Amino acid sequence: MSRLTEEDLRLSTLARQFPAIDGLGPDAVLELFRRLGPIQSQVPRAPFLTASSRLPGVGYGTVCDLFEEHRLLKTSSLRGTVHTTGREHFPLTDAVARRQRAGWIRAWLKLERVTPEELFAEVEDFTTTAPQPRAEIVAHGKSWLAERESRAAADLVGPTVHPASIWGHSGLIRRPRDTRWEKRTDIFHQRARSVLPDLPLPDFDAALQGLVRVHLGAYGPAQREDIAFFSGAGLSAVDAAVTVLGDEVVRLRGHDDVEYLDLAEPPVGGSTDLGLRLLPEFEGLLVGFQGRNRFRFLNEHQLPKVWAKVNGLFSPVVLHDGRLVASWKTITKGRRTDIEVSMLDPHPPLADDEFGDAVAATERVLDLTITDIRVRAAER
Repeated sequence: MSRLTEEDLRLSTLARQFPAIDGLGPDAVLELFRRLGPIQSQVPRAPFLTASSRLPGVGYGTVCDLFEEHRLLKTSSLRGTVHTTGREHFPLTDAVARRQRAGWIRAWLKLERVTPEELFAEVEDFTTTAPQPRAEIVAHGKSWLAERESRAAADLVGPTVHPASIWGHSGLIRRPRDTRWEKRTDIFHQRARSVLPDLPLPDFDAALQGLVRVHLGAYGPAQREDIAFFSGAGLSAVDAAVTVLGDEVVRLRGHDDVEYLDLAEPPVGGSTDLGLRLLPEFEGLLVGFQGRNRFRFLNEHQLPKVWAKVNGLFSPVVLHDGRLVASWKTITKGRRTDIEVSMLDPHPPLADDEFGDAVAATERVLDLTITDIRVRAAER
């Protein structure tokens, strides 16, 4: 059996992450999110930039409308972090996150009289009729805990246990206070199945099997540790899911003699000749893999320049000729917005005019005007 080279892995993932999709309208964006799976979205603009970097020319209003129409759904789910999905994948992330979160909450709040599932049900019931602000959800949850569990458990929320233990339930969809989805923190939450009553709630095993398929289709070939990290499930649960999937998953040997998993029938038709793209914070080319496997598109000494391990933040990055070559940021002063690019050693500075198409795509999806672009040489 031939071994996968580093180039094989890189090109395979690029083709999956940049699929060939016709059009720039809502159906095209939804198809993109179906192909990519859950998109990590702690930074509000991340799903917007994911769309523009894969489908250059997608408009701001298109993405906002998909959120407003509940065709794109944002929630706290996998690993307790924020993810955006289409309706198809929301039930998978919810079911897998519920199990993990139940264990956390039982331990955090030292529950003895009530179950985490009962707390989830109470929070969902409270947010059924309309989006509720976080403060009110937390206050209601604490009152319920004081009555049903103990005052001591309720008093843990805030001083000791983060209030997200109450409002961060994976069965709630998040929204900002207005329609500026690309800027605002999502401080309102509502029960997803009151908005979309046809959403199923699969059991954990079926949901994890679905996420294995989705992850391999979007990032593969990948290691079992990558799937376990991304889903927040343990290795034993991932192994069980892979076993049930049977012939749908194949095992491959890498250049480093490590075993990789892939779909027996992986997606085809994506592009690896991409030129330059401005990618979002928490870009999938990085967070789709477990920590020590994040070198598919950059090298070991470059990674700390875009990933702050102390707080888990990932900078937005520049893809050029199939590699991550720089980080970037927007700097706004008054009505002026500039882009500053910081190259990663040893990549030389890119010419300003190479950013033209990527900047235009970013302007369109974020509904802003970029005044200038500055490219800084790599720090040595």
